[in-house]
Amino acid sequence: MLIEDRRRRLLDAVNAKGSLTVAEAERSLAVSRMTVHRDLDVLAAQGLVRKVHGGVVAVSQRGADLFDPRARPFEERMSLAKESKRAVCRNVAQLVGRANTLLLDASTTVYFMSEVLPTSEGRDVFVVTGSLPLFTELVRKHDGLRVALHGGEPHARTGSLVGPLAVSSLGDMRFDYAVISVLGVVEEEGAVYVSNQEETELKRAYMRHARKTILAVDSTKLGVSGAYRLGQLDEFDHVVTEKGEIAPTVLEPLKKGNGAVARR
Repeated sequence: MLIEDRRRRLLDAVNAKGSLTVAEAERSLAVSRMTVHRDLDVLAAQGLVRKVHGGVVAVSQRGADLFDPRARPFEERMSLAKESKRAVCRNVAQLVGRANTLLLDASTTVYFMSEVLPTSEGRDVFVVTGSLPLFTELVRKHDGLRVALHGGEPHARTGSLVGPLAVSSLGDMRFDYAVISVLGVVEEEGAVYVSNQEETELKRAYMRHARKTILAVDSTKLGVSGAYRLGQLDEFDHVVTEKGEIAPTVLEPLKKGNGAVARR
């Protein structure tokens, strides 16, 4: 592989996910650590990436905005609480089984809806998302669904389409359900938090364009606050965890592990 081709692959990988570790670059390119360091030094000197401990982060694409520091890139979050997220989505699927239109956010929790969405059973089911990974997976797995991306600019860190165009592209569309996940939920405040301002604006738009809204969160999100407040728990029609659909008043007991569950 030519040096310039190798460095272009590195830059594309950094911009695609927002960051890249030296170890990831070694595995991807099958070259030595010294070679990776040398290539990353060149890209940093050109102002194309910014070096951090253990790797680099993107500077040339969206994704350098103000994030809650606990919010990780999409690829890193995919490996966290994976089985709990799958269980959350199985419970959500029971709620949306007869829906004709769905709006799905770009979270790693909602990504697992790709594994559990029911077949259309002769109905014309239409799914819209701003998640590039989810869109790709839905198209690959579900021939019976009509799947579309809304507009927006790609965000390197989250793999989602965001910005004013994302909001305006929803136009006059109306969905049976919007399925949304968040950074954290603080039950005693009745508050829901996300990781950045663009996410707040887009998820608020999702909520406006849906007849019913579903908050999909696993129990690791309970008791977690964030830098950006999305809204109140009671703005959602359904709150769903890996334990099933629950009432906001039992979120704190569930977090503590006693398993209390109640229908809303």
